[in-house]
Amino acid sequence: MGWNVPGLVGLALHQNQNRQGKSMKTNHQKNNQNRMQRASAAFTLIEIIGVVAVIAILAAVLTPRVVSVIARGKVSATAQSLGSLKTATADYVGKYGTLPTRDGTGSTNAAVSTGRFDSDLVTGGFTEKLFSASIGTQTFDSSALTGRIHVRSQTATSAGSVTAPTATVGGVNFDLDRSASSADFTTGQMVVSAFLPGVALTDAIALNKILDGDDNTGTGADTTGRCIYSAAASDNTVTVYVYIAHY
Repeated sequence: MGWNVPGLVGLALHQNQNRQGKSMKTNHQKNNQNRMQRASAAFTLIEIIGVVAVIAILAAVLTPRVVSVIARGKVSATAQSLGSLKTATADYVGKYGTLPTRDGTGSTNAAVSTGRFDSDLVTGGFTEKLFSASIGTQTFDSSALTGRIHVRSQTATSAGSVTAPTATVGGVNFDLDRSASSADFTTGQMVVSAFLPGVALTDAIALNKILDGDDNTGTGADTTGRCIYSAAASDNTVTVYVYIAHY
């Protein structure tokens, strides 16, 4: 049979044109998809940058507040610990009827004259562990007690006015009635006090507010009430003395 050569050639050309048209259409679709993907990727990057910026702003705003809340929590926890210490001291005196001398001038955690009274409380079963606080310098090593938190029991000073405490002197006299004309202790009495060195001035002021209700400002020493403290050091820390009890 005879072949229609021109017809076959035309058919082949037509099929080839269809294939080229489909290929061009496919390439066009792929190009559109690529452009959409690039646009989508760029939009996502912009979103990420926006989210990071928002997080940075929130962190700048909230971080000081979070730090403040944590600080207030530490001061409140310290006040609660001091309340528990007062109860344990009352129980100790109720059982033994007297207080030993523990002046905190040594470097031992033992219940000796140069040691700490909270060790007596542990030995007697009135507390489970040595006194600790959430503010100040807290260690239980063998360094000098004058540089770490502890509890003292000492012979009280009978005088109406209280000398401004320092990092090493204080805790034997408190102006509980806020009157410099009358002494709060009589000769021979013992006074128990908590010694808290290295306390941030802001924490000392906050603790004073809780225990005494004062609104202290400035860097000077405080000499009235249950919570007294030294003048601020160069690093803006103070040594705090807290009245616990006297007998």
